[in-house]
Amino acid sequence: MRIALAAAAFLASAAASAQAEPVSTVSVSYNIDVGPVTMTVVKYGLDLTEGAMRSRAQVKSHGISRVFAEYTAKVEAESRARGPAIDPVSFRLVRERDEKTREARLQWTDGGGIDYSPREKKAERRARIDNALTAEVADPMTAVLRIGTAGETPCPSVHQIFDGRDVFELALIDKGEGAMTGDGYSGRVRNCEVSWTPIAGRAAEKNEPRESYDVSFAPIGELPSGRTLWLPVSLSGKLKGLPFSAYVTKLKSEGEAASTASTGN
Repeated sequence: MRIALAAAAFLASAAASAQAEPVSTVSVSYNIDVGPVTMTVVKYGLDLTEGAMRSRAQVKSHGISRVFAEYTAKVEAESRARGPAIDPVSFRLVRERDEKTREARLQWTDGGGIDYSPREKKAERRARIDNALTAEVADPMTAVLRIGTAGETPCPSVHQIFDGRDVFELALIDKGEGAMTGDGYSGRVRNCEVSWTPIAGRAAEKNEPRESYDVSFAPIGELPSGRTLWLPVSLSGKLKGLPFSAYVTKLKSEGEAASTASTGN
């Protein structure tokens, strides 16, 4: 699940661009391959209406992976733009695996607190999670947009994230500009190294190791703030020792610049 959300949700950057055009809707599809086999398909969407930013993602098991486990996750989130700043408002994640359904809901209060359900049942773990929920923490979908408005490029930047179960940190290191050619996207990219580190929750208690991935971001269009929206178009690394890659198969944004993105089949 972490890798799938990372592919949909690693999620965007900002830089001034005279060529970028205003964008109001974005839709992106990704494949996630483990070795030579596509195991997961992700669809991501974003709608912008005045200051409201509504994002969604669907993650589904694909191909041979369905023999071992049927897996689906649906994510919906609302964020609010205040000039260049983007604040989380609400987040909902529904996981379905082998006919079992689990749901997580997060709601940010006017005072900056976070109400979430279901609450962690173990008192000690719940206390560590609550202590880690600072004012800077965002949900994974808002993190996509925050990374997208972190500065001149997606990296370097550091972000605290809560998905309803784990609090973790994403740290991005700049690896320079490049270019990408493919069916889903062709054009300039910004290359980054992204590190995932657990802070509180089950992953932290299990002492899951810090993980690093290579990710490339592409400029999609201009936000109302005047900054350019970037989204991830490729992600690669290792998952439990096995190499994986996530890559865009289709990208479409209303008002996108022809020199910035191309739409796949």
